[in-house]
Amino acid sequence: MGIILGIIGIIATLIGIIVTIIIPLIGYFYNKNKKIKALYSVIWGKTSSLKPEEVMGDRPYYEYYYQRDEDNLVRSSLTDQTNVLISGPPLSGKTRAVYQALKNVKKRYDVLIPRFCDINLETFIFPRHFKFWRKWVIFIDDLHRFVELKNFEHLFKVAKEKSVTMVATCRSGMEYDKAKNKMIEKGMDIEKVFSQKVELGIITEEVGEEIAGNVGIKWAEVKFNGTVGSIFMPLLEMEKRFGEIEHTEKTILRGIRNLYLCGVYEERQVFPLKWIKMVAQKSGLKGEDYKWTGWLEDLKAKEFLTFEKDKVKIEEVYLEYIVEPAGEKSPLELFAEMLPVFSREPEALFRLGNRAYDFGINELEKALFMKIAIKAFEESLKVRTLELFPMDYAMTQNNLGNAYRTLSKVEGKAENCRKAIKAFEESLKVRTLEHFPIQYATTQNNLGIAYGTLSEVEGKAENIKKAIKVFEESLRVYILVHFQIQHAATQNNLGNAYGILSEVEDKAENIKKAIKVFEESLKVYTLKRFPMDYAMTQNNLGNAYGILSEVEGKAENCKSAIKAFEESLKIRTLERFPMDYATTQNNLGNAYGILSEVEGKAENCKSAIKAFEESLKVRTLEQFPMDYAMTQNNLGTAYRTLSEVEDKAENCRKGIQAYQEALKIFTENEFPEAYPRVLNNLRILLYFCKEK
Repeated sequence: MGIILGIIGIIATLIGIIVTIIIPLIGYFYNKNKKIKALYSVIWGKTSSLKPEEVMGDRPYYEYYYQRDEDNLVRSSLTDQTNVLISGPPLSGKTRAVYQALKNVKKRYDVLIPRFCDINLETFIFPRHFKFWRKWVIFIDDLHRFVELKNFEHLFKVAKEKSVTMVATCRSGMEYDKAKNKMIEKGMDIEKVFSQKVELGIITEEVGEEIAGNVGIKWAEVKFNGTVGSIFMPLLEMEKRFGEIEHTEKTILRGIRNLYLCGVYEERQVFPLKWIKMVAQKSGLKGEDYKWTGWLEDLKAKEFLTFEKDKVKIEEVYLEYIVEPAGEKSPLELFAEMLPVFSREPEALFRLGNRAYDFGINELEKALFMKIAIKAFEESLKVRTLELFPMDYAMTQNNLGNAYRTLSKVEGKAENCRKAIKAFEESLKVRTLEHFPIQYATTQNNLGIAYGTLSEVEGKAENIKKAIKVFEESLRVYILVHFQIQHAATQNNLGNAYGILSEVEDKAENIKKAIKVFEESLKVYTLKRFPMDYAMTQNNLGNAYGILSEVEGKAENCKSAIKAFEESLKIRTLERFPMDYATTQNNLGNAYGILSEVEGKAENCKSAIKAFEESLKVRTLEQFPMDYAMTQNNLGTAYRTLSEVEDKAENCRKGIQAYQEALKIFTENEFPEAYPRVLNNLRILLYFCKEK
């Protein structure tokens, strides 16, 4: 009996030990699984079992699919395990093309689809993939939205480390450019990450009618805009419903539309009800919670939106094509109207500031958009303090610095540069080299650009030396092996800084340093991979060689400058980039002019004249008067030099005419520095021309 009791006791002890171990493990795996589900909507789902709604969300789905040549490219990319990006206008069928390719590809994949939520580096989990025999793919729908998330680049880093194939969609045009720039900021080249890019375009009305007929949709019920998606989305019906709904419901939808346009939402068009109520209240709409529930239920029944608890989701196509504003407002007016609504909502303010900044980069009203962004960031920082939210504080300060730096390009250069510098330095209190090296390098690079801009108006030597110091600090992280794009961009910035320093001290030494770093930058910025950056850097390199020619090796360095400018002009053509073309042609003319002083006077003067005349095709008196005057002065000097060796009378006449054209702009009152210089050039030529 004692033995039995002893055995029972041992068993009970073992059970207790097992329970003690298992229960925490169950809790651990439960919490981990919960965290993973919060980050991903599909976790290694088999391509053969994927459901349309898992990839396409709430968008309409029909078994019929209109096959295009581009679909073969998507499918072959998956077969070859090549990262592929599908771009095109809204409703062009990008997401459906991905779903179709995943379902039909011969090589079966397991698919991971991330949710659109900010990535916390401390808690981020990449789900394990136990089926080692099956390939895996990550699908990111709307890349232009995904790149707005905090630490979005971390997912790309993990995917690369684990050799996971990536498929993404992205809107074309400005949204694609935004995604490209956001990725460059994080050290990624979108064209390198996605080595295959597939562009979906519009279809003809004839093809559209054929597609509608194949799925049983009446053409008269289609609001066709040249895209496949406009056939399947009930735009005409939803337009009719919007016209019939109550004023209260229209106010809610218009408020959501305003939030969408200002970038104030979470994930993929998920709008916190709190923010919707704040916007609606500004429009005069108030109501108890039960009333709001009723309004939202009505809008859900009419298929405008879905909602759960305190979150509302709506198809962005409805916000763009169906919901009509109450009155015509420009984007700038809308941002200004929305800003005070979120005075104590730091996250909403931060998102609004980012969207205003994105608008300002591409719009003519740059200063006004930047002031909106600055106000939003500064209001956000009243809550996002260094003590309470250090990471958010650092990110907001960095973005505030960028807004001030951009504003400095159009007004208050010195004052706004100093404010940008202060903001970047605040950001660096958190973004240290030890704890956040990549963010540290990014902010240091931004700080260097701000110091460089400030050096243009005050303390040239002092501020440009500070710029050089922080660019070099940034390069401690941005090494060529791991951060090619960042390395090249920072080297280019550093080269420009050395060029500025050469204007005030040690000209030869500093310009040689500039040449060295420009050439380092060109190891990455090749003609094939980065044509625009290649052209820009070659132009900078040409300028550097031109400066060096002033102090040594005039002929040799002028020839190097000419070679660099001609390389730049392979991309900077008159048709595609007229302003850049004009600038580089002017620089090329100067280089030929200097070369003419030591060899081939007639030949090189003629080449200089040709380049200046090309520049003047863009730099006209009406559109670019200052540039026009500068190039006319250069042209006058080239004719003056040419008149010394041939056709004196004719070239004198042309030289005099060019100087006189320059003096139409460079007047004594408006340009007290340029006026005497050009006038002196004219007097020298007039005196020479009178000599027999």
